[in-house]
Formats: sequence, structure tokens, C-alpha cells
Amino acid sequence: MIKFRGIPSRDADDIYETVDYDGTFVYGYYIKNGDGAMIVGDQTEELDDVGLSRWFEDVVPETVGQFTGLKDVNGKDIYEGDILENRKYRSIVKFASGKFLADVVGTISRFDLIGETHGSKVIGNVHANSELLKG
Repeated sequence: MIKFRGIPSRDADDIYETVDYDGTFVYGYYIKNGDGAMIVGDQTEELDDVGLSRWFEDVVPETVGQFTGLKDVNGKDIYEGDILENRKYRSIVKFASGKFLADVVGTISRFDLIGETHGSKVIGNVHANSELLKG
């Protein structure tokens, strides 16, 4: 399975307790829904009681990001849109030209994330922590 995440388009208080939700993002499969987007997850006990085999959550399309398959120095999954930091710089994870890249903030530099995170850690993401990109 290719994992994705997205920020729900509705109030977090309405999200099922057993949905894979960390307070910002829901995690699961991605489905394009017209001009919208959905993250879909496996059945939960809560949904089994009402006869549903999967949960579906509408998300803000611009916030959908794919898991890179990599983890940071702390073992945290790295997704598109994450902001990485190491001793020298901050960078933004993107998917372009068929691979995951990290664009160094404030420069035109970029490096491949093929099996290497360059000692970086995830400090936020562009959707919820854009202030980390300033300065």
C-alpha cells in the first residue's frame, strides 16, 4: 500500500475516534473525487457496527501528500510537504521528475531523497507550519 495523508475538510470533532488521525492529518489511501480528494482507511470496529467496510474522509486537496518510504533521524515517517531540518539548512519535501526531492529553503539547491535523509528531522509541514519557512 502507498500511504497518503491529508488535512480533513471538516471539523475534527466530527471525525470517528478510530480513524487514523493525529490531530492534523488523516492517514490512509488516496482517492481523487472530482475536484476534491479523500483519504480512505480500513474498517474499524466503530464502523463495523454500522456495516461499513472502510472509512472515507474528505480532505483539502492541496494538503494531500504521499509517504516517501523514508524516516527521519527520530524514526518519523517523511511525507510530501514536510519541512526537514538538519544542522545546516531547512528543506521542503516534494515529488518531481519521478522521485522525492528536498528543496533547500531560501536557495535554488535541491537534493534527492533516495534512501537518504541527510541526517534531517521532520520539524513540521508546509500546510500547518508555514512560519518555519521564514528567515
